[in-house]
Amino acid sequence: MYYPIMLDIRGRKAVVAGGGQVACRKIKALIAAGAAVTVVSVHGSEQLKKWSETGQIHWLRRAWKIDDAETAFLVFAATDDREANKQIAEQAQSNQLVSIIDRYEEGNFVLPAVCHRGRLTLAVSTGGASPLLARRIRDEAAARLDDQTEDYLEFLFQMRQEIKRKVTRPADKTLCLRNLLDRKYREKQIQEQTLHHIDAFITESLCQ
Repeated sequence: MYYPIMLDIRGRKAVVAGGGQVACRKIKALIAAGAAVTVVSVHGSEQLKKWSETGQIHWLRRAWKIDDAETAFLVFAATDDREANKQIAEQAQSNQLVSIIDRYEEGNFVLPAVCHRGRLTLAVSTGGASPLLARRIRDEAAARLDDQTEDYLEFLFQMRQEIKRKVTRPADKTLCLRNLLDRKYREKQIQEQTLHHIDAFITESLCQ
């Protein structure tokens, strides 16, 4: 069983071995998460070249060397050579997070199927049993989200910050936050009114 976790990797070094389609999917997600990405690959796609030219990645256009991942926080073995991927896994240090695309059991973490909608992240994993099923479940869950989801979550974030600042008792904070789950707060107009009258919302919530 894997332990699910959301990592803040902004500025952390991530090394990706490989420049093919699978590697590029990993690279794209790493860039979006703000990682400092180094790619080691003799060949690469046009997208890889664009990322390199715009400074979004550091591309080492050569074969993998044993010390390439020495200071990395995350290591992805994403080449089309199974033996090379295995060697990369064996060379990784015990305190590094390592993902092997074709032999997940030789790494120490797997990536879930993910959907991002603003502040919402849906992540589904089958523990390596069936990535295709994980994607299907993700897509089915994502299809249930409506167009209001992103705005609603942004509203909840702003309200949570204000409630944390204005309300001291933990039980009272929980009560206020729970009230915001009422479906009426999905309406943009009500969100705006509530943000402009936060003190009134808090008072009303605590009087229930």
